[in-house]
Amino acid sequence: MSAGPPPPFVEPYPGFSQETKGPLIVGVMTSLTALTLFFVIARMYSKRISSRTVDVGDWLVIISMVLGFWYLAMAGAAVHYGGGRHMGSLSPTQATNVIKITVISFVPGVTSFVVPKFAVVILLAKLLNPSRIHIYIMWIICVIYSLLIVGMLTINFAQCTPAAAAWGGAEGVCWDRQITVNYALTVGIMSVLFDFYLAIYPSVVLWQLHLNWKKKLALCSSLGFGYCAGFITIYKCTTFQKLVTLQDFSYALGDVVLWTNIEANFVLIGACIPTLFPLMRKLFGASVLGGSSGGAPTPGKSGKSNGMQTFGSHPNTGKIKKSKKGLSQFDTVDDGDSDSKYIILEERSFHYTARDVREEDAPVLEQVKASKQPGW
Repeated sequence: MSAGPPPPFVEPYPGFSQETKGPLIVGVMTSLTALTLFFVIARMYSKRISSRTVDVGDWLVIISMVLGFWYLAMAGAAVHYGGGRHMGSLSPTQATNVIKITVISFVPGVTSFVVPKFAVVILLAKLLNPSRIHIYIMWIICVIYSLLIVGMLTINFAQCTPAAAAWGGAEGVCWDRQITVNYALTVGIMSVLFDFYLAIYPSVVLWQLHLNWKKKLALCSSLGFGYCAGFITIYKCTTFQKLVTLQDFSYALGDVVLWTNIEANFVLIGACIPTLFPLMRKLFGASVLGGSSGGAPTPGKSGKSNGMQTFGSHPNTGKIKKSKKGLSQFDTVDDGDSDSKYIILEERSFHYTARDVREEDAPVLEQVKASKQPGW
């Protein structure tokens, strides 16, 4: 006796077949990606104002933005085939396409929130002048985190044999879902710790400077945007466990796709905000953080600069007006590059090259560079 056709699909409740998260997913992802693009453009323009060069951190930000657009395009394609709708309301072809595109989309999706973390590390290494040991620690954490991410992306395709079995494109055998979920939780916990570390470290350093609390709060907020990314990752991790026994993947995976994009955008915005002071100063004036446009540096009691107010610089036009008192032993000097330096004073910050330094200032500058202690 031959088997008859499968029974017709019966909705568990009215409106089940029309229920979808697709418009929400595309709308939120598009809006956040556009906002992030605004910050990336602002960062690049701010960099053009200050130094007119593009460094490794800038390229990492650009790559992250490209990955974000790639992820958005694939998420849109998945929604087109039925992503965000219930599996029971999709045809077999639609269900296969949705899961296949979603699985592949995690490659740009995951890397889009990993790459900007490296840009943040590069930025902190430049701005906060950490000791060599601390720099090694930051990059060791980056390497460990990168290896975990590579492992997760590998599991994403290796969990089924053949890989097409993951989206129903072929018959095969797949691992217990709990293995994949446990590994994803491990990576998520590492990501949270990394985000909080990148946020707490600059906050601790900046809070030790002799600044009023408004300036401290502004600077700590700009460099501590990783807190937001960390809390977003925590919430995203809470959605993993229900995937172990869930069958309605096209509907449930929408949450993971959406929160992965939100996390990536917040990390990337956090990598851009601390670099925007040159642009803010150009638009709103020298008092953007409560300072004034002039004045000589005032040494603090601890021997540090009395006000590490700003990050960034003025355009290198060769017409910079320097303090009549010349360089102070309390000025903070970044000597990481022989051609391009940053001097951060109490009320102003400017960019200079060797030709901008007056002859009588040169010995003082060399003394400052020789005696400068590395930060924590």
